[in-house]
Amino acid sequence: MKLKYLGTAAAEAFPAVFCNCKYCNEARELGGKNIRTRSQSLINDDLLIDFPADTYHHFITHGIRGDRIKYLLITHAHSDHLYQRDLFRRYGCYAHNMSVPTLELYCSSYAASTLEGEIPNVHVNIIKAFDVVEFGGYKVTALPARHMPGGEPLNYIIECDGKSLLYAHDTGYFFDETFEYIEKSGIRFDMLSLDCTNVDIPVPDTGHHMGFPNIERVVERLRTLGAVGANTAICVNHFSHNGNPLHSHLCERASEYGYFVSYDGCEIEF
Repeated sequence: MKLKYLGTAAAEAFPAVFCNCKYCNEARELGGKNIRTRSQSLINDDLLIDFPADTYHHFITHGIRGDRIKYLLITHAHSDHLYQRDLFRRYGCYAHNMSVPTLELYCSSYAASTLEGEIPNVHVNIIKAFDVVEFGGYKVTALPARHMPGGEPLNYIIECDGKSLLYAHDTGYFFDETFEYIEKSGIRFDMLSLDCTNVDIPVPDTGHHMGFPNIERVVERLRTLGAVGANTAICVNHFSHNGNPLHSHLCERASEYGYFVSYDGCEIEF
């Protein structure tokens, strides 16, 4: 399985558009891996996770043919993860000769309810927490995320070619029912991609994002369940400018736990 991080920031991006804090100013000066767009990832060239307003930029920057994307998973309805306006360009005079005539979109009923009518050439599939769907060689399990109360946010287990990925953004510490489901499933993850929005800013486990301490508690519990082993790759992702997500700082902190740090354009094969 191949995972490419197209955007690795929270809603305000990094540096934040209107911000004059020291972290954002330093990111502007340093550039490179310190520039982070809104959260989005691509699996194996045909499965997209989330659809922010930065999608067009991501496709141009990374040479991605949007018409070849077959599947789209939406985590939740916040606009930095579901910017529907560009989805409505998938038809007629806006999109000629598409390789994939119909994009299969998977999201919660709440996210679907925010869509402004039927989207041409996009088929919306409603899923809920703990549903399992299979398509195109993928097995995808939806998990409840601790985020956006009432908005049915989802995280995903994605399995393909004998490999398994836990993709958990935006979320706080996992619900007990999530840990119980993972334990009963007997799954062993090859990779974890975990929300690190707060970095080192304290956030309770009942909060809607995580930082390094929360992540460590999640990882340790998954270890006790046998879902994480010595060879599981653990990546932190989705950063707010408030937590100082300069790449060098994040790498230094992540190394203390044995994690690695995402950046825009980062590609991992496992």
